[in-house]
Amino acid sequence: MRFLFTTEFYYPLRGGAEEVVRQIAERLVKRGHEVTVATSFVPYRTSAVINGVHIRQFKVAGNAVKGIRGEVSEYQSFVSSYDGDLLFNYAAQIWTTDLVFDILDSLKVKKVLAPLGYSKLKHPSYRRYFDQLPRFLSKYDKLIYTSEGYQDKIFGDAHGLSEKAIIIPNGAAEEEFLQPPLGFRKQYGICTPYMVLNVSNHYWSKGHLFAIEAFKRMRRNDVTLVIIGELPQRHPWHSCYPICKALSKADRRIKVLRKVPREWVVSAYKEADIFLFSSKVECAPLVMYESFASKTAFVTTHVGNVKDHSDIVIIVGSPDEMARAANKLLDDHSARESLASRAYALWHAEHRWEYIIEKYEKLFCDIVQSTT
Repeated sequence: MRFLFTTEFYYPLRGGAEEVVRQIAERLVKRGHEVTVATSFVPYRTSAVINGVHIRQFKVAGNAVKGIRGEVSEYQSFVSSYDGDLLFNYAAQIWTTDLVFDILDSLKVKKVLAPLGYSKLKHPSYRRYFDQLPRFLSKYDKLIYTSEGYQDKIFGDAHGLSEKAIIIPNGAAEEEFLQPPLGFRKQYGICTPYMVLNVSNHYWSKGHLFAIEAFKRMRRNDVTLVIIGELPQRHPWHSCYPICKALSKADRRIKVLRKVPREWVVSAYKEADIFLFSSKVECAPLVMYESFASKTAFVTTHVGNVKDHSDIVIIVGSPDEMARAANKLLDDHSARESLASRAYALWHAEHRWEYIIEKYEKLFCDIVQSTT
């Protein structure tokens, strides 16, 4: 079958959403389907086909609330003329989906949307957007959510769309996380007995300063904090990176790294003792499932769907709480190992991409083959 995916950013850009769409697209290609991804233009993306996935780039930016600029008509014409089997819009509140809302009635293909959390649901500027949204949601064949109890599904259900809902979780790749570690600590000069990790790009909403403050309040010299992430794609100047980098220069126990190859990022997960997740806005954080896959204890702010896994993650509300939780785990090897092992068992049973892709493929094929 032939599928068109739309997403604001895509590989070689790195981030949670980019990785989810890449996993789905490439795995469907391996299963014999044709996948095209419509996404934002990236000057250093040198190929129109990556790992079998066709890429169509557009110089567009913004969303329906902030305003959309660029090759708007070109993008809408491309989507309108697509003659494949199914359209998959990944995430609301971004131009690749918001521009489709205006042309939904003209599309002949089957349509699926993964809303991805509605991070601006309670923001006053988005009130009109969400007032209008149920009308657009009703025109999709299915709505994919990552959690039964998160606000995007609650919103859809409250507007009479529960029959369109399906839950498909996020996950981590077996091919990556079952590989042995490469020696990240030696490669990047980590000499302390313990290492705590944060992997997230330098958006203010990722809360790096929260994690750094928690780390400082741990008040110990036997641990290094490693932050791995890139600058924001759209506005690299609007970033916490300069502050994080300055703080790392003032404290040699903090390492702030960019442009780390993916295989070394995976090795960092596997060699870390704890993942400190400090984000303010999430849906189903991919780094949580990657921590599960790497057997790394996960300490997190109350964000997205982390409460779905409250038995295998530690949820905190302040830097002080994060510091206490991290210290307790570092000082209790058996407790840390137990938490990580139970999380790994859940990942292996329910959150491997090999398992998740079967759900996506079945859903897409069932929708295409349905007559209603």
